[in-house]
Amino acid sequence: MSMKAPMEKPESVTSIYTNQNLTGESPEKVEYRWPPDLYTEAVDMASISFLIYEFGLLIDIARKENGLIGLSDFKNDTDGERRSFSPEEVLDLVQNNIETLRKRYPKKFKEGQALTNLQNLIEKANQSDLERPLTLQEFDDNYQRHEMVYGITKDDINKRISVVFRGTENKLAFKTNWLSNVDLRKVTADLPQALEGVVHKIHLHSGFYNYIFSKTMDEKDDPTNRKYDVILKDCKILLEQNPGYKLYVTGHSLGAALSTIFAFYVACDEDIPKPVTCINFASPRVGSKNFRTATQWLEKRKMLRLLRFVNQNDSITTVPFFKYHHVGIGVRLYGSEEEPTIKYTGKGGCFCERFSQIWNNSIIANLNLSYDHKSYMTRIEKDKPALEKLDLNDLYKIYHPKD
Repeated sequence: MSMKAPMEKPESVTSIYTNQNLTGESPEKVEYRWPPDLYTEAVDMASISFLIYEFGLLIDIARKENGLIGLSDFKNDTDGERRSFSPEEVLDLVQNNIETLRKRYPKKFKEGQALTNLQNLIEKANQSDLERPLTLQEFDDNYQRHEMVYGITKDDINKRISVVFRGTENKLAFKTNWLSNVDLRKVTADLPQALEGVVHKIHLHSGFYNYIFSKTMDEKDDPTNRKYDVILKDCKILLEQNPGYKLYVTGHSLGAALSTIFAFYVACDEDIPKPVTCINFASPRVGSKNFRTATQWLEKRKMLRLLRFVNQNDSITTVPFFKYHHVGIGVRLYGSEEEPTIKYTGKGGCFCERFSQIWNNSIIANLNLSYDHKSYMTRIEKDKPALEKLDLNDLYKIYHPKD
């Protein structure tokens, strides 16, 4: 089922949600105010997705240059370097070290290019009366030549904790990122207990799955600890410290694939408030048809909300193409004046509609070897009027109406 952006936004969903768990024990009614439209959610998630790239380059400079100009300003008296950074603090570090950054990464730190996402976040923070309402709480790239890179942010304005997976970074982790990207084998993945009886088994892209579920490289960790376990533990601590907050997951390109898999599993954890929301950009396909079926089961039960933004002619979103399937609600963005189109993956439709979906998602129709993935933000801004008329919860009411 596909649709164009509506002329008028339908009536907004209620701001009261059920803090569900998998045990069925006395659900607690909690007031939660969801973002008002797709544009707001998209800009928020895109901004922190690209922030992770820029923060990683800052940390790389700090290692290679034996520190950053201005970093000493962010110390405290208890445990050394401050654990969290606000967007304004990150911007200060970027500006203090801009010449070094431009020297090492000239394409990424041209005038105005790398600072746009930070400025979007600062503008949002300045609209709040809260002290440091947006913060990067965790960032782990210590073993990026072997492990994935991720960050965790806290948003006190929207009451959410967001896990952000960095996408492919050719400068810092070329080999390990691309080995994961091109490992197209399928692996029989662990089936969460919540999904027993829904599907018999699921298969996932081996490179992406192993990136999340491989053992950690840190010798201080329990030898049985997987990267997934470390991130999940961080999330649970932050959610426990901030009752009433929701969990979001996001990423771009490789990070989008990782966000899909992580959100799928964490949505099955009984200790995580539901629904988990995954909003990502330029995601390749990650799993089998059974994986899609299991994802739809979670969506129908309001355990998971999953939204993919896809640029027309983005080759990354068309692979792997043999027996791999997209999941969630897809929003296709166009470089022309055409408004975005919305498609819920796996829903039926007439033959012409199904053929159009297959063609639009094919590598032939989207072949483009020189594409700049960061234009996602440009297209989201172009489509602001259309995206402001859409609401993710309302879309799920269309695709999963009550039985």
